[in-house]
Amino acid sequence: MKFSQILKKERTIRGWSQAMLAQELGTTPNTISAWERDVSMPSPYFRTKLCALLGKNAAELNLVEEDLEPATLNQWKTEPSPIASEDITYPKQNISPENSAILPSSREVQEVENTVTYPSFPRRKWFTGKRALFALVCCLLALSITVGLVLYVIPGLHAEKNPYGGQGVLVLNNSLQGPHKQTNWQEGWNENHASCQFKNGAYYSSQPLEGYFHACLAQATNFTDFTFEVEMVLLQGDYGGLIFRAVNSVDSKYYHFRVYQDGTYMLKRYVSRADDDALLLQKGTAQSFARGYKQKNRLAVVVDSTRIHIYINGQAILTVNDSAYDHGQIGVFADNDTHTPAEAVFSHAKVWSQDA
Repeated sequence: MKFSQILKKERTIRGWSQAMLAQELGTTPNTISAWERDVSMPSPYFRTKLCALLGKNAAELNLVEEDLEPATLNQWKTEPSPIASEDITYPKQNISPENSAILPSSREVQEVENTVTYPSFPRRKWFTGKRALFALVCCLLALSITVGLVLYVIPGLHAEKNPYGGQGVLVLNNSLQGPHKQTNWQEGWNENHASCQFKNGAYYSSQPLEGYFHACLAQATNFTDFTFEVEMVLLQGDYGGLIFRAVNSVDSKYYHFRVYQDGTYMLKRYVSRADDDALLLQKGTAQSFARGYKQKNRLAVVVDSTRIHIYINGQAILTVNDSAYDHGQIGVFADNDTHTPAEAVFSHAKVWSQDA
């Protein structure tokens, strides 16, 4: 009986599958199948393991080399040995002739050495404290980026840009429909019955006396380099306008821009309460001004260091240099020379500031 038949018989008697026998020998089911189909023969290494496992010698299993056909023997000698699943160490000295027959061939040794599984060692882990610290730093970094986006980047993307080409960010957007803590616009009447008051959803400046103007200041403001814009409707009187960089409103030290109902304008620097003492910086006629009473006009001043630019309805009308006053409050006013009383209504005040 051939080895292939003996092997199959012995395996069947024991109730083993090819996979179970392969596991016992440390090889693959495909190798067992090849042996039982007489396609290949086991190497000396697996012959020894088979004899030990089945409790039979080589002759009983028909594994004696001289009984093999030359072709089968040659096939067995050239058969690649399956890779063992165990870690195997072979002695390299003191090999005697009697035990050399059970040692694997040099080819098998090479194949096994190429697949030796070396004992694995656990990777060195970080100390728990370092990992926790690293995680904390990452969380803080992510939080700071998120806060920066929420507080600065995203609002900046949606903030209204300065339409006059000036620098700075929008720091004041006041409809002037009522009192506002951020600006604290003046309210009430003085001894001449001139007034600053919120009514009908807007801010009114009125002056009943001829030859006077009445300033209404945002008392909580103090800007250096900025853009100030407001909408004005002249209801009565001769002119209305803007006050800015009011360093001392009590002594009337500020810049004063007035525009008459016919579009003529003046920019003055006041040094006292007397108009005759004021220094005229520039005058002219604004073609962009909507003339007459009850016409809405958008007035704006852009102050950058010593340069002052005035706009009406988005059109630049004048530019001057003056360094007398470098900061102060903003305000509005109504005035009359000969047409009494004077009254102007203001709304939608905005400031873009460069101040740190």
